[in-house]
Amino acid sequence: MSLSNLNIAVTASRRAAELAHVIRSLGGRPYIAPTTGIKREERTLIEVSKFLELAKESRPDFVVFMTGPSVYSLIDLCSELGKEESLISILRNTTLVARSPKTQMSLFNFGLRPILIPNQDYTSAGVLKLFESMGVAAKKIAIIWHGNSSRHLIDGLERLRNSIIEVFVYRYSETSDRNETRILESMGFKSFLSDETQVTNLVKDINLGNIDAITFTSPPSVRGLFNFARRHKLWETLQNSLNSITIVVAVGPSTARELDENGIVVDVVPQVFKMKPMIEALAMYIKSNTVSEKVRRISQGSNLNI
Repeated sequence: MSLSNLNIAVTASRRAAELAHVIRSLGGRPYIAPTTGIKREERTLIEVSKFLELAKESRPDFVVFMTGPSVYSLIDLCSELGKEESLISILRNTTLVARSPKTQMSLFNFGLRPILIPNQDYTSAGVLKLFESMGVAAKKIAIIWHGNSSRHLIDGLERLRNSIIEVFVYRYSETSDRNETRILESMGFKSFLSDETQVTNLVKDINLGNIDAITFTSPPSVRGLFNFARRHKLWETLQNSLNSITIVVAVGPSTARELDENGIVVDVVPQVFKMKPMIEALAMYIKSNTVSEKVRRISQGSNLNI
């Protein structure tokens, strides 16, 4: 499989360097333009302090971590408050749930042992299925969110008569907070700051036909791009270009659903919802889908042999 010097846009911030490496390994040229970042809001420290007090008074039965950065961010915030030891004590005396293996590894790095993790479906829906499969009802469940929340997960847990405590340690934003970027780098990610100039150039290059494929690795990366386009009155031309010129790639169903809700036809979704399989699926799509007008355009303008 080869991407044969094709320009592949990367809208991710947190793992852009890793994704770019995969693209290069298949012969492609990564075009990095993050469309979303994370920011800490002013009230975050107050909310975390309230959570600690509430958890000490009435310890939650489960604490769910939705991402690796949510683990690092919560511990970093508690360290600022001088209450890291208090948090660790709470977490060691409750049942920890990790949404994904990467979240699980982040907890391991702090000597915390998550007992529960969804089976293959590493989404909020997978977390809900996990609780439903165990018959968890009438319990106190704290959820450490990853930028935004899932109404589906909250409603599902509340239907089981569970009491939910929500904690937001960061929010998704169209620009990045340097403090949060520092946390990502402490996790080993070479993160890229979201920048309006980069996104402006990305939209321009999509509309000019200079981007052969664009990858989306999360719903916020989709929302970030389209919020920008609407704000700058570029929405209609961008939508037309994505649906007629550029191959659109989503890492998984939730990201594909966000694209669909924005009127974008998704061309590629991998069977395994991870970055390397996503790029491999893109290469296979280009190699095998000779009837696609998008692929025909690429083959006419490159040395791609399909």
